[in-house]
Amino acid sequence: MDRQAFFETLAAENDPLAFKPEHEPRIERLRLRLGDLRGKRVFEPGCGAGPLTARLAEWVGAAGRVLALDACPGMVARCEQAVAEHAHVSAIRGRAEDAELEPAAWDLILCFRLYPHLDDAAAFLRRCAQALAPGGELVVANLEGSRELNAMHARHAGVQDDAMPAGTELAHELRAAGWTVTDVVDEPEEFFLRARRA
Repeated sequence: MDRQAFFETLAAENDPLAFKPEHEPRIERLRLRLGDLRGKRVFEPGCGAGPLTARLAEWVGAAGRVLALDACPGMVARCEQAVAEHAHVSAIRGRAEDAELEPAAWDLILCFRLYPHLDDAAAFLRRCAQALAPGGELVVANLEGSRELNAMHARHAGVQDDAMPAGTELAHELRAAGWTVTDVVDEPEEFFLRARRA
């Protein structure tokens, strides 16, 4: 089973990638780390079935905008259902590395549960650099640390080779590519990295 088949199979399940009760404190911590998003323009590549997209819709409010993207058609369909009542949110299909985004148009690019599934992280980061508005932020976040996430992926055919770099390693890669990294957290119940263009 390859990655595409893995996620298509997952998309057919009931509430794929839904948050569990024990995730709620971690989601609240993420919300606090992101700060006030009201009125912000947020791009969420790798949205999956949209569990966080629905939260982002509320966090940015009707004056904001959320664009969710996923390479898996089944996941996009599920995400569209999750945000159907929010006119300021749209979900589209595509690879994050190929996303055609308006230049300097996004306040936040939020890679939630996405980063280990990129085929070409360098190409993706170049697109992010062009798409972020002045002062905009790139955030890479997971509800698990890199070690815990990699152990989880190792148990599933299709994503067993999708490795999440450690926070210090990813920060080094970003700095080498011209980013300023302001926050790095890589702990068992949280991965959070925030960066801006230098």
